[in-house]
Amino acid sequence: MQDDAMLIGIAVSPTAGKGTASTVGTELARALRAAGQQVIELSATGLAEMHITVDCAVHAGLGALVVVGGDGIVHLGIQSVAQTGIPLGIVPVGTGNDFAACAGIPLRTDRAIEALVAALTSGASAREVDLLRVTGAGLNGSTAQWVAGSVSAGLDAAVNARANRMRWPHGPLRYVVAALLEILRYRSWSYRVRMEGVALAPPQRAEMEQFPGMRVGDAGVDRSVTWKQRGALMTVANAATLGGGIRIAPRAELDDGYADVVVAQDVGRLTAARLFPLLVVGRHLRSKRLRCVPARMVHIASGGPREAAPPVYGDGEWLGTLPVQVEVRSRALRLVV
Repeated sequence: MQDDAMLIGIAVSPTAGKGTASTVGTELARALRAAGQQVIELSATGLAEMHITVDCAVHAGLGALVVVGGDGIVHLGIQSVAQTGIPLGIVPVGTGNDFAACAGIPLRTDRAIEALVAALTSGASAREVDLLRVTGAGLNGSTAQWVAGSVSAGLDAAVNARANRMRWPHGPLRYVVAALLEILRYRSWSYRVRMEGVALAPPQRAEMEQFPGMRVGDAGVDRSVTWKQRGALMTVANAATLGGGIRIAPRAELDDGYADVVVAQDVGRLTAARLFPLLVVGRHLRSKRLRCVPARMVHIASGGPREAAPPVYGDGEWLGTLPVQVEVRSRALRLVV
């Protein structure tokens, strides 16, 4: 073992990759030990137990945490290491792997392990990226959550919920099938949204104000934008993709200090079906039915007191229902890449 070896915790999703994540975790541990690193394997039978195990290990003094699985295990890991300075490594073995892909992490497990071992043993600086901090009375247990990729509260959330219940097909195609099924049972929700810290050039302001229900405030460079309207889509994106590569926010960057807030009007089933192929490839923002607003803080509430609030998902995990607030926390995560 090297004199300067750090203690690296490995948390493996018990279900990712149809059970193959455990094998990948073993390969990773073997490679790190061969490189002279000290490794502790953080195993548990379920994600709730895993969260407790990881949290305890982080507080005990891990030098780095590596998660093996999909966006769900990434979501679990960031709850423990966000704003601690402890770097997070990812070996993607999940259905979507959206955050890993957007961060430039190799999606082939052998290449991901090779790159991760090289970075951890060379002492290379970790990349600092933004995270979303989600709070609000609508959250499950009212417990604040960190989100790495995106927060969804509309048709996108309904697709996520359906995909989580499906056992076939496997991989990103599951989200495509779930989206088509949700479009067939299309519904919309009433929203009250306030976006703060919005920087808009004059042409962009005019474009926003032409969108039904959207108003732009006049205070300073960082303006506020409100949207009160019935709509189909409500996504606050830190990463460009969700659902295994669907380019919901094609201009989003992980370290620019902004979230891209993507909203869509109540378009109806037929228009939703026409827009979906454009959304998959990131060309949907050309439609006059959608807008993308870069913001630092977003308050989202249901505008219909007599209707059920839409569910809220983050990184593919159920967080609760509206109302929530989503704040960008700049450089809250050190990421091993």
